Amino acid sequence: MAQGTFKHILGWRWTCHLYTLIGAICLFHLVAFQGPLLGYARSVGSSGVQIVSLQILQLCLLGSILLLLAAISVRLMKGVAVCLIVANASALYFMQSYQIELDLTMITNIFGTNTGQASELWHWTLGVYVLGLGVVPAVLIFAARPRCPARIWRLLSGFAIFGTLLVWLFATAHTWLWYDQHATRMGARILPWSYIVNTGRFFNKQASANRVQILLPDATFLADPVQKEIVVLVLGEAARAASFGIYGYDRDTNPFTAQTDLFALPVGRSCATYTIGSMACILTHEGRAASGRTTFEPLPSYMTRSGVHTIWRSNSGGTPPFKADVIARASEIAAACVGDDCPQGRLDDALFYKVDDLLTQTDANRILLVLHQTGSHGPRYFEKYPPAFEAFTPVCATVQVGTCSRQELFNAYDNTIRYTDYLLADLIGQLQNVPNADTVMIYVSDHGQSLGEDGFYLHGTPPAIAPDVQQEVPFLVWMSDSFQKNRGITSADVIPLQSFPHDFPFHSVMGAFGMRSDIYKPQYDIFGARTAIDG
Repeated sequence: MAQGTFKHILGWRWTCHLYTLIGAICLFHLVAFQGPLLGYARSVGSSGVQIVSLQILQLCLLGSILLLLAAISVRLMKGVAVCLIVANASALYFMQSYQIELDLTMITNIFGTNTGQASELWHWTLGVYVLGLGVVPAVLIFAARPRCPARIWRLLSGFAIFGTLLVWLFATAHTWLWYDQHATRMGARILPWSYIVNTGRFFNKQASANRVQILLPDATFLADPVQKEIVVLVLGEAARAASFGIYGYDRDTNPFTAQTDLFALPVGRSCATYTIGSMACILTHEGRAASGRTTFEPLPSYMTRSGVHTIWRSNSGGTPPFKADVIARASEIAAACVGDDCPQGRLDDALFYKVDDLLTQTDANRILLVLHQTGSHGPRYFEKYPPAFEAFTPVCATVQVGTCSRQELFNAYDNTIRYTDYLLADLIGQLQNVPNADTVMIYVSDHGQSLGEDGFYLHGTPPAIAPDVQQEVPFLVWMSDSFQKNRGITSADVIPLQSFPHDFPFHSVMGAFGMRSDIYKPQYDIFGARTAIDG
């Protein structure tokens, strides 16, 4: 009996006309997924006609496309409708939970997020959205057995609805200026077109960016090394300057480096609010002119080809393709470790593990070590540091950061900055242990982070509207005594930045090695720009 009932449920179907099914799908989209769009439209003072136009635009556009698909195959139409509904449900969760917009910047950020970072966003309430607004309607769509008119009528109906849309648009031409004024912000909120269009734009951009990289001109060195030359570039993740005590934050988030000679250059603005865009700027000689993409050979590849032994340790993603002598992920470093003091692998301590031994044992006169952190990437701030570093309590211990109090969220985030400060201080101590070496360390974050200010969370907001906390990043430098002595430079000689820190790492690494080529820009070499300006 039970088996028969189960089969009956699985075999359940309901009948309706094809036009009824498509109309129901379109109306469901309007009812379920328009919250972010309508919220924005109301916030900019839209009129009743403009609101109605938005609904007619979406209803006719989706209806015409589904009818044209049904003219090819009803199964195809149902499959596409189901995929869109489930995707919309997921997108709606993230848009409402983190106040994000699905523009090209955010889509790029999504595709650049590695599996570990993506898993940090999951919360059981996502399942509620997907089940209630995605799976249940999907089951109803699959169970439908529509009575279908002839294919020609489906095709003509699709074109007729699209024609109706055009007629309406021309009849309400007085609203076009309003659409044009708010097109970017509204387009990032229209489901499903926001992620469909911008995903297409992303892959088109990637196809252009993945062309064969242009090799940079061969480099020369001003002199042979007197002793081992080491440059360590630490790439921070989502570390905002506003939360650094060294920049005047009213919390002591930098107690460890306060005991070192680490110094801070003035706060500057990142070239992007997402990792892929910022990494393209940091790792290219173009700096912010890379505009989130570059076809030129990136810094690690250039150093490797020029004979600098390059080691890349990463606990994040979003970098352009590159070559290095050694590439290791944090998890791999932890897995290869033997002993009682091994790092966990998910935290950034793996990147910094026994760096002094690594550099001492590396048989090369010039070494570039890049450490790419997971840093302060949200929303699982509470998992980005060991329990012993939970100095500020209570903390926000959920991915639904909007449900936490402001104090809890700031506590969790500030603990990540404090932990990074500890790692940098420990790194400086390790670098001082490397014998007979001129050593310099540069720390720069890829972008900042929003913690609920003005309703924004995380990062990836379009730069035109992104708050300062997503764009203003720290830029820190440490130099060994021997580096300063042999180069005749002190911290007072390192010039203040001109508001864009991402212009400087590439040329500063070249400058630290005494490396020159036609692409070298002395004005962006923090170790040589003073001489260039005075000269």
